Formats: sequence, C-alpha cells, structure tokens
Amino acid sequence: MTTAEFTEDRVPLSGIEENIEELVELYGGEVTNSAAGQRRFVLPLRRGMAAGGGVECTVSWAADETVTLTCNRDVDAPKAQRVLLLIAGVTGSILFLLWPFFGKGSQFGAVAWMGGAVALAVYFLTLRRSSGGLAYDFLRRLADRQRAAAGMASGTAGE
Repeated sequence: MTTAEFTEDRVPLSGIEENIEELVELYGGEVTNSAAGQRRFVLPLRRGMAAGGGVECTVSWAADETVTLTCNRDVDAPKAQRVLLLIAGVTGSILFLLWPFFGKGSQFGAVAWMGGAVALAVYFLTLRRSSGGLAYDFLRRLADRQRAAAGMASGTAGE
C-alpha cells in the first residue's frame, strides 16, 4: 500500500472537527471514523463524483498545533473505467502515429489529430488521478480555514 503524508504546522485547533466535516462534505466525501484527535474519511477523486473512485484519508492533530493528513494513494477507481481510458489513449496514439504512413490522400488526417488529442487528454487525466493534489489541497484548505477563524477570533477579542 502506497501512502502519502502531508503535514501543516502552526494550525489553530479550535473547531477543527467541524471544519473537517464541512470540508469533507464540500468535497463530496464521507467521514467513516471519528476518534479523539483524528478523523478518517473517503474523498472522491473527482470532487462531487463518488462513482469515479475515492481516496481514503486520515487527518490527525496534536496539541503542538501540527495537523497531519495521511492518504492511501491506491486508487479504488472502477477497473472498467481505467481499462477504457487506457484503450482510448492507445487507440488515439496509434491513429496519430500511423497516419503519416497510411493516410495519404484520405480523410485520416482529421482522425489522426483527434486521436492525438485523445491520447494527450488521457495522459493528463491519468496524471491528475495519480497525484497527491487532492489530499494536499484538502489539508491546505483546512489550515487556511483554521487560521482565518483564529484570526477573526483574535481580531475581535482586542476591540
């Protein structure tokens, strides 16, 4: 199992449980386990689309204002979807590569360019799926919310 771990320091901890649950709901995920000092949840790979698979994450926090997010990077996307993406990418790249040899005087030119575009699109989709960007974005948003809430609370306390 491949895991990714991200850590954020100096994060105020007041109200962190509520903010985690709000962000998980915003991303379209679900909280699966709650314990003291940690929450376990599943985030969909595509925000709001649970059918595309998900990433299991655990966020934990300590009294020294350190928040750690650990994610299982083994994507549980449906196998048929991954196979179809792979077939579309391979077909597109083959059309693009073979057109100069067999496409003289025919309409394969447009098909070849479309095949190249499909191959690039599939590449970028798989690149996005395999990155830790979703988890890092979640942790960054959580830290920003916590800091903003603490800044507002400290700003009103002095007045």
